[in-house]
Amino acid sequence: MLHEVNLDARWRRLLGFAEPDLHMKDFEILLRGFAMLVDGNNYKPSMAKFLNAFSRKSKNCSAADIAYLRTIFTSFLDAAGTLGNRAFFGKATGKFNISMYEAVFTAVCRQAFKEQSIIIHPIDPSKLQALKADSEFTDATQKDTASTANVTVRIQRAKEILL
Repeated sequence: MLHEVNLDARWRRLLGFAEPDLHMKDFEILLRGFAMLVDGNNYKPSMAKFLNAFSRKSKNCSAADIAYLRTIFTSFLDAAGTLGNRAFFGKATGKFNISMYEAVFTAVCRQAFKEQSIIIHPIDPSKLQALKADSEFTDATQKDTASTANVTVRIQRAKEILL
């Protein structure tokens, strides 16, 4: 499923790359978003160990669970349709900001995931800009990004500002 959604043109647009990454960085970003959404309450560093553990658990997912995750991701892409091509790019680096994407994806999808529904409201571009300008959020994306405290702050600030 991750390979398939990685090819979605809307996802590729948000990433800023038309073609999949040879080193599967885009695949890892997708995995990271799903891992935080599904199992983020159990997150503790290191991120690599967390993603590996999530991947192992996910091998036992039912076909229905996988189909639902695809559906919620598709609804996220629909909700992000009003955002610009560089919506998840950092000002300082000019590159796709994984921490920002992960926080926004998790915050926007969390309630729908709990209800096993889909996202029905578009993401407000002005609220995303407010999140990018939020000092607590940006501090949590600058250093020690994989710490439990910073991951929690990012998701919490994204939830408070975007929803």
